[in-house]
Amino acid sequence: MTVRVATVLSAQEWEPRLVAYARETAELRIVLRAFQPDEIGERADEIDVVVAGAEVAWVTPAQITAWRRKGLSVLGVYPHGDTPAAAMLKAAGVDELVSDDTDAESLITTIRFLAPPADRDATVDTGSAIAVIGARGAPGSTEVALGLALNAAERGPTVLIDLDLDAPSIAIRLGLAPRPDITDVADQVRATGRIDPASLHSLGSLRVVTGSDRPGEGAIRSTMVEDVIEVATSQYDTAVLDLGAALPDDRILKRADQAVLVVDGSAVGVVRAARLVAEWSGPPPQIVVNRAARHEHDQLMEAVLRWTGIEPVAVIDDRRSVRTAALRARHPDRQFRRALDRVAVV
Repeated sequence: MTVRVATVLSAQEWEPRLVAYARETAELRIVLRAFQPDEIGERADEIDVVVAGAEVAWVTPAQITAWRRKGLSVLGVYPHGDTPAAAMLKAAGVDELVSDDTDAESLITTIRFLAPPADRDATVDTGSAIAVIGARGAPGSTEVALGLALNAAERGPTVLIDLDLDAPSIAIRLGLAPRPDITDVADQVRATGRIDPASLHSLGSLRVVTGSDRPGEGAIRSTMVEDVIEVATSQYDTAVLDLGAALPDDRILKRADQAVLVVDGSAVGVVRAARLVAEWSGPPPQIVVNRAARHEHDQLMEAVLRWTGIEPVAVIDDRRSVRTAALRARHPDRQFRRALDRVAVV
């Protein structure tokens, strides 16, 4: 789907730079460069997204509201460092807000996310989304997510998605190239309604979507992530979502079919997990205790049950081989993965 864009003509550099880049790359279609507000209203049925700068006098809250009432998405551009202009656009209800020093490629990516998604009426959500989450303190949720995904891939088509938006680590953990990443996949989903296997990293039979770490760009929005998950569970039997240290009321966690809570095998880890469970609002979690001392299994099981009210389904030993595999970008060993077989995946 080609995104149809109207820009508001501006003397500022961002507008001609965006138009030139769009025409050069053909990543979207500039259908109008408006000199007056009526021009956009008259051609609203030909436009998906309006890109307007706060420096233009007639780009007012009333005008932005009128565009949005016509079903148009609006990207507001404010002069770098101009806090009042940014506040005006935000209060006016623009769908997205960027500074005028944002590069043209990033502007186009943002515009594509604002466009109406491709028709997905035929999408059938048949797969299962399993969210893996840990409390603060790096309990090893990425390693557990990877182990679960590798196990699931032996049973059927599986995709592992790095959704730790603050500290994505799957690309580094597996020694993968940083691109394509979750932003590229989300862009593809919005444009075509599908995930092209060529845009995924391969790890044997497992497919991987790496996290997005692009300096200077904002984090991918949760609504875009939800689109990716919806399509992923229509194309794959299992989608394992590595959420990292997400909040207990995270939107993605709530959307998941199953949840796995990774608890560090220490007193501090148990207390942090208990606090997380106390505020939990997603699907009932299965608890995996990670990095446990072998002689403390029983005590940890008892402590987790007492503090969280949930009996752990698996306890994983703290072993040097697990740490070595992570440092050398190897698969988790069979002993680690066998412990995760106790996690019920439906």
